[in-house]
Amino acid sequence: MVSKELCKERYIKQRAQIGRKPSADEFYSFSRIPEGQLVSLYGPAPYSKLQAECGDIPNKLEMARTPLDDIMRQYGDLALELRHLPSEPEWRHKGCRPARAGLRKPPHNILWSQMPTRFRQWVEAGKKERYQEVLALIPQPIETRSHSTTSIVLAKLLTEIRQWSPARRRNTEGEYKIELRKHLESRHYEINEEFGESKLDLVVSKRYAVETKKDPQLSDYDRLFGQIARHLQQHLVVIVVIFDVPSEDKFDNFKKLVDTHLNVNEFTVEIVKK
Repeated sequence: MVSKELCKERYIKQRAQIGRKPSADEFYSFSRIPEGQLVSLYGPAPYSKLQAECGDIPNKLEMARTPLDDIMRQYGDLALELRHLPSEPEWRHKGCRPARAGLRKPPHNILWSQMPTRFRQWVEAGKKERYQEVLALIPQPIETRSHSTTSIVLAKLLTEIRQWSPARRRNTEGEYKIELRKHLESRHYEINEEFGESKLDLVVSKRYAVETKKDPQLSDYDRLFGQIARHLQQHLVVIVVIFDVPSEDKFDNFKKLVDTHLNVNEFTVEIVKK
């Protein structure tokens, strides 16, 4: 059973091994403790509270003191060194701060996928000639759709998913995913599978993340919570389709947990039960 004592033990062990405070992503990977378990133990901002209990200044407080100029200079200097736009693992390997999880939190609210665009805006606003070479590596921005148009497209997609029913009860989650993919493709949506760094089940129109789950137990919900949190580092919208729900109480509790801790700011998590 996961307890606060176990979390602190694994945090301190990892800190001793790497010689510094681990980032949240590093801790979850090393400890094998799902993020949902930490939320259950500590409530909001669980990793920061764990760090404080272990005698460290939480990473998010350090991030708040990291000016945007410093973040963008790190990004630009790393791009000049690598001769290409940095990937998140390269950023992490070089010890650049804050980590991806910290970037997407206030005050910066930057998804890693947004870094090139935000860097372009920063350079152009300050006319920083040193980084013109990096700008040449960034694709030209395309005209974005209005928020209202995006909302209409998302509402249509959700209607398609909610009105769809599997042809029959399937034995595996993968079979459900294939059937859902075929249904959306028949409605002329562009679909990618096992997409991106967080290995999404499906991505619709290169914009909307879709995660599927079959017959989830409590441990599956804990793992799913962490998956959604990782997906939100790359996408503003995550749609979760859960098949063959065995317990309505656990399902409802999971939805409340997601609404409280993940459905915040500009992020949207929609949960559909089948």
